[in-house]
Amino acid sequence: MPAKSIPAKTAAPAPAFATRQAALAALPPLMLWVGERPDDTRSWLANSTRSSKSAEAGDAAGADLQAQRIGVAVLDSTVLLRDGSATVRRRQQALRLPPEWSASGRLLPKAPLVTIVHVDMASGAHKPALNERQKQTIVRAVTAAAKRSPSQVVQLDFEVMHSQKPFLADVIQRSRAALPDNVALSITAQASWCVGDAWLADLPVDEVVPMAFRMSGDVKRTQEILLHDGRFPRPECQPSLGLALNEQPWPDKLRSQRLYLFNRAAWSATPMASWSVRLGAFLP
Repeated sequence: MPAKSIPAKTAAPAPAFATRQAALAALPPLMLWVGERPDDTRSWLANSTRSSKSAEAGDAAGADLQAQRIGVAVLDSTVLLRDGSATVRRRQQALRLPPEWSASGRLLPKAPLVTIVHVDMASGAHKPALNERQKQTIVRAVTAAAKRSPSQVVQLDFEVMHSQKPFLADVIQRSRAALPDNVALSITAQASWCVGDAWLADLPVDEVVPMAFRMSGDVKRTQEILLHDGRFPRPECQPSLGLALNEQPWPDKLRSQRLYLFNRAAWSATPMASWSVRLGAFLP
């Protein structure tokens, strides 16, 4: 009998970015946070491409995507911690993006979309045990969301109290260890963590996004620091900043390299024209 021919193994496609540093650096200077609601971001993302040199043959789509001045950070999954359990709920609501970001129904590599894993904790009689099972569930959710991130950046949104910081720190350590080396790990941070608290400095994260809205603690002092310096004093919290459209005034001199914007309303219901002048400094 003739020998059976064994099909050659198909090599896995090379990642869009060889390193996580390159993936993070490729994100636009302005990122829109998109929560769990039906939304249409096309009016904000359309015509937001900065002028660039002509793309090399075969990489025109990737070059155009990297020239975007505005990207999106989209809620991908929510992990609910309740008692000793942890449940994961994937995004249920539709999100409309520019058609040029996709091909054959799939987002193109390098599309400036960051996937977010949000951790929600029950309160009162059902406050979470913060046990091993819950840690493992969060880490699995982070690694799964990373596989769905065309930007090779995944963001963990997990607010904890002071006594819960060791739990979050361990989750971050495990997530970094579980993620591929070429995937960047971003986290959101309470503003108070970026003023005098140095506990974030040694965590293996590639980006810290301090949320300068809905703040607690010494809000007046934090606002004064931002208004005077345009960024937080902790070095790990300086490259990126999170602000809310509905909380004004913003600092006159924002010195962060990347701005994440929270919108209490849907982006489809918020005309970009009314914000274009204010956001001009972030759109080179």
